[in-house]
Amino acid sequence: MFSSFRAKLLSLKFRAIRRFVIIILAKIPKDLERAIIFGDTLNHFLMITPLKYFFKFNIPSNIKTNLYDLTFASPLISASFKDDVSSLLQWQLLGIGGITYKTVLKSPSEGNLRPRIQEINYEGEYGILNSLGLPNKGVEKFKLSIPNKKLMHFNRPIGISIGGNSDKEYFEVFSTIESYLDTIDFNQFFYEINISCPNTEDGKCLSDDLDSLKTLLKRFRDLSSRVIFVKVSPDSTEENICTICDILSDIEKTAINIGNSKYITAKNAGLSKKAFTKEGGGLSGKYLYKNTLQMVRLISSKYSIPIIATGGVCSYRQVKELLENGATLTGMATLLVTDPLLVPQINQRLSNE
Repeated sequence: MFSSFRAKLLSLKFRAIRRFVIIILAKIPKDLERAIIFGDTLNHFLMITPLKYFFKFNIPSNIKTNLYDLTFASPLISASFKDDVSSLLQWQLLGIGGITYKTVLKSPSEGNLRPRIQEINYEGEYGILNSLGLPNKGVEKFKLSIPNKKLMHFNRPIGISIGGNSDKEYFEVFSTIESYLDTIDFNQFFYEINISCPNTEDGKCLSDDLDSLKTLLKRFRDLSSRVIFVKVSPDSTEENICTICDILSDIEKTAINIGNSKYITAKNAGLSKKAFTKEGGGLSGKYLYKNTLQMVRLISSKYSIPIIATGGVCSYRQVKELLENGATLTGMATLLVTDPLLVPQINQRLSNE
């Protein structure tokens, strides 16, 4: 009871502070990234002081979820959009069942020009539009940050999201990381293959070139026995999703992650050219939930592969509905930015079912 009250109180404070920071830092000129940078800096300070224990909540033992040889302490996991240790640590303290590093590419990248991330109201729902362009440190530098004792201490699954600008790059990133993971004494790593990230050399992403996807997944499986998630876009058609599921059904220890941001234009999001440098970007937030649930129902009715439902998951009711309709895990992104203190509250309600 006390933990639930503490979570609700901290939630109110978190939301109030977040809104204050956004009003002060992100309104004029309009750029949500300034508020994000400030928030990440503040959180880093909290996570290296005893204040971090205000965010520590126990996960009820009866909500553990197994997926092949992985054991998630809760069916709630983080989506792949952060790689700073402070954020990942905070979410683990709160009770997230597993974490996923944001997509890593072969070479370092600064991403797109700012402003490239904004809050929006899309069809009556709060959302975040981003066109970050996958800024990242590159695979060689990234791999050295993987064996973090603070994160591995929880003994919860840690995912690594793989991206590439060509089939060759996907394989090079995968093989580089796999060779490094073999040197680490931790058996709860898994992969997420982001097939709707940067375009391949022929102008398509892997979600458009499923023959290449099938070939790559088989090469990955020959190289590694770790669990592999394939992350698809909500813009994918039902036919496309089913073809991907057919491919995964023939490859051991794979799962589908229904959930990435949905592309919309900045104009349709109500943003001016000064507020967004690109023509459009990826929408995340509650708007995506209806499609996520629809895809979970479709896949679970036809296939027996595990499903990770990511996209618009913002409440206990939605988590419960997804799990009841066939999802194994539920991934979260926007919620972890807007109100992460809901995580321990959802865990407790799942435990009391």
